[in-house]
Amino acid sequence: MGLSRFGWMLSATFLVIANMVGTGIYTTTGFIVSELPSGIGVLMLWVIGGIAALGGALSYAELAKRYPRSGGEYHFLRILYHPFLGYLAGLVSLVAGFAAPIAASAYTFAAYLPISLSDLERKWVAAGLVWALVGLHTLGLVRSARIQNLFVLLKIALLISLITGALWIGHQPQPLACPAWSWDTLQVSAVSLIFISFAYSGWNAAAYIMSEIPEATRVVPRAIILGTLTVMALYVAFNWALLRYVPIEELAGETAVGRLLAKRLWGDKADLIFGWGVSIAMVSSVSAMLMIAPRVASVMGEDFTPLRVLSQRTNWGVPLRALLGIGVLAAVFIFSAAFDAVLNYIGFTLSLFAGLTVLGLFLRHRKDRGLPWEVGLFFLLLTGWMVANNFWTRPKESLAGLLTLGVLGSSYFWLRR
Repeated sequence: MGLSRFGWMLSATFLVIANMVGTGIYTTTGFIVSELPSGIGVLMLWVIGGIAALGGALSYAELAKRYPRSGGEYHFLRILYHPFLGYLAGLVSLVAGFAAPIAASAYTFAAYLPISLSDLERKWVAAGLVWALVGLHTLGLVRSARIQNLFVLLKIALLISLITGALWIGHQPQPLACPAWSWDTLQVSAVSLIFISFAYSGWNAAAYIMSEIPEATRVVPRAIILGTLTVMALYVAFNWALLRYVPIEELAGETAVGRLLAKRLWGDKADLIFGWGVSIAMVSSVSAMLMIAPRVASVMGEDFTPLRVLSQRTNWGVPLRALLGIGVLAAVFIFSAAFDAVLNYIGFTLSLFAGLTVLGLFLRHRKDRGLPWEVGLFFLLLTGWMVANNFWTRPKESLAGLLTLGVLGSSYFWLRR
């Protein structure tokens, strides 16, 4: 039995939420406050990042109406600019946008389990989760979406429990100080927004599976906007609770800020409660990306003959070989020593392609009425600022990212021949 229009709307919205809410929200603020020890300043950065994400989401909603096909940036960029740019975005998405984050979320699932395990054992648990969910997604989009929705509800419940816990249980709230504005503050803010944009990334998730959603031109744009607004509200509320009830000096440099808030609220039971909560939350993140990534590979297989094997689907509409390939690649990342090096420039490359996609919308359809000019241009300005600042402050990492793009892009000309 299939899903109703409301069911597809709910599932697409939950897919956006599942793809957005991951490890970033529970780790990012600790890095930011070590450079910008100001509660109001950090909270405003999360608001700014949310507005930028909404600008990107509204722009992608317009693209989804005009170009209804699965593939996300791969499909949009090949139409807006050139097939080469679309191919490059698709390849980067598969490796840096999906396979590596799948491995990161799976390892986070294993790392937060409140069970005594060695690092190698946790890696095997992470790989086991990936392959268990690969098996789930062989059952088809409708069946896997229903189970996915349950895990998303649990993920939302974890964030809401931390927020409401701070409202009802929190004691001795901390003052939220304003930052001293300077050029150094602006540079720190730009670097911080790279981390925040990574935490917000995933608002375009529903656009990757458009070809498989009935009435996609109506369902997907609404799902993208609703999912982004929901995550923005949760992120800002969580950081308000965090900055209000956990001292800045305790947060600075901490990689598990969510655990600090949980401990402040629930005491010694926090590790057990929060450990299981984050582990359950990571299941939906891994599942969402395993749902999306094979669809990107499948669309690329439809357009390039040497990749045609990736487009073959089962009777349930599952691109099985693409799904298995993503599972293998994610497992390699889990056990790979090069894992951290790949993650270092995920935010940079994904921001670059998302910015080019939104820019293409305004260049191609600049005479159209109804485009989200204000928030869309805000997204472009903020993305351009982050990318330029990343070149200025981290030139080696940025050049390494561009070099990687050049190496990956060279395969396009072989495929065309």
